[in-house]
Amino acid sequence: MAQVKLAKVRKLYGDVVAVHGVDLLIDDGEFIVFLGPSGCGKSTTLRMIAGLENISSGTVHIGSRDVTSLEPKDRDIAMVFQNYALYPHKTIRENLAFGLKMRRMDRAEIETRVNSTATMLGLEPFLERKPKQLSGGQMQRVALGRALVRNPEIFLLDEPLSNLDAKLRVKMREEIALLQKEVGTSMVYVTHDQVEAMTLADRIVIMRDGHVQQIGAPLEVYDKPANLFVAGFIGSPEMNLVDGRLDGGVFRADELSLDMPANIVGAANENVTLGIRPEHITIGDGPNARTFRANVIEQLGSQTLCVGSVGGQPMRVLMERSDTVTRGSEFTVSFQPGRLHAFATGEGTRIDATNQEERELIAS
Repeated sequence: MAQVKLAKVRKLYGDVVAVHGVDLLIDDGEFIVFLGPSGCGKSTTLRMIAGLENISSGTVHIGSRDVTSLEPKDRDIAMVFQNYALYPHKTIRENLAFGLKMRRMDRAEIETRVNSTATMLGLEPFLERKPKQLSGGQMQRVALGRALVRNPEIFLLDEPLSNLDAKLRVKMREEIALLQKEVGTSMVYVTHDQVEAMTLADRIVIMRDGHVQQIGAPLEVYDKPANLFVAGFIGSPEMNLVDGRLDGGVFRADELSLDMPANIVGAANENVTLGIRPEHITIGDGPNARTFRANVIEQLGSQTLCVGSVGGQPMRVLMERSDTVTRGSEFTVSFQPGRLHAFATGEGTRIDATNQEERELIAS
């Protein structure tokens, strides 16, 4: 096990910059998730750590070693791909043992590691089967086992659950989380699924167009998104965003006006985008009480999502389950000032007087 350090890592394809100068320190035993939409550079960054993509500039260290120019086989990493990449003609036992045999490991040690890994992952009944005789979840366990059996310094996982159905993804997500805590080895996990990121990560690295947008613990990026992109990307249903202006500490957008918290910079006529999560809008009287009109009702089981408007502005409200609210219903909602966010229109950076230095750094 070891720390992983990326220093100003960039990737160019001709004149196109795919990854712009990533700086990141991954602690020993930490679970890091790269999150972002397709084409944001997250898988490219992972492949540069693995040595499967050449680095255009910058360095990668694993432990005390500079591995920037090393071949993948010399980096002591193990990678799990989106497709399972199992050998269809080999048994599960042979698939698990293959990498160890290629390293010319002692036969007894191979047998010990394979059996131990199979027990950990519940694969003992399937060791003599071929991959085609397994379910998708079982094949994903074999792919994980083939990485685990090597006992590497770091695990790299590139969207390993994307081929599974929704129910199985949840189960495998839980298994990966438990597995990482058990083995204690650093994991770097790539996904476009924010639920996977929020439930698995110690820290999330959010990327867009090759740039790192924010690095932080799941609840940190949820509670204090660094910019409009992060605010809209993290959270389901997504954050309500309304364009308007700040005037003496009051947000105004057409018929909507809301008192803002003291930590948000209030400059007269400053154009801003207001942010408020649907679950943070309170039903009933309270601060900033306004009338909400529901246009669409989505029953989610334990919760009800109402899509409508407040003061002429589109708004989503997520409440406890209600069997009585219907299309056209009107009711009072409140906006707690402490739950309101503001972002600079245009640059999109978070406005927060208590963290002005961070705001200026993000903008630069």
